[in-house]
Amino acid sequence: MKVDFIIDIASPNAYFVHKIIPEFEKRNGVVFNYIPCLLGGIMKLTGNQPPMIAFAEIKNKSNYLFLEIERFVKQHKLTKYKLNPYFPQNTVQVQRGAIAAAELGVSDLYFNCMLSAMWEDGKNLSDIEVFKDVLIQNGIEAELIINTIGTQECKDKLIANTSDAISKGAFGVPTFFIDDQIFFGKDHLYQLEEYINSQK
Repeated sequence: MKVDFIIDIASPNAYFVHKIIPEFEKRNGVVFNYIPCLLGGIMKLTGNQPPMIAFAEIKNKSNYLFLEIERFVKQHKLTKYKLNPYFPQNTVQVQRGAIAAAELGVSDLYFNCMLSAMWEDGKNLSDIEVFKDVLIQNGIEAELIINTIGTQECKDKLIANTSDAISKGAFGVPTFFIDDQIFFGKDHLYQLEEYINSQK
């Protein structure tokens, strides 16, 4: 079984899910298909807002969001996680890079290094030189990726992915699609797991 994973590296929750996916796949006999989209585009076109903005005036809610993250990190022993000092970032080039990485057959390596750079190493990936350096350090063909992200075909593919995700019901990241079902957020992975097991 395949689960489509709508992802933007800009989302810390996407990082959290990415880190626990290997065990989830092993436990449930499924494969996650990473589909890079633009979180900003999804939010804008669906009228949604990031939690830190939507609940900025609700102090207790804002505090709870950080408490929830702290608990999740502790539960899954994600000791390398830290809030990126450049958050929020423009991740258009990084997401286009994910399209290019898929064409090169290095998606797994790409997502691993970019999510780690963003949510463990505190890198400013909106800086093209920083982005390029992360690629080089991880043995990915930096010049080929950078040349590809400037092509209209790559740009159009990212836009199409984003539009398609919205048309299927996405309003944020991380979103998961399997069969005709949609699941949103790291806190609803248990519902995704229940659904998968009900189909076996």
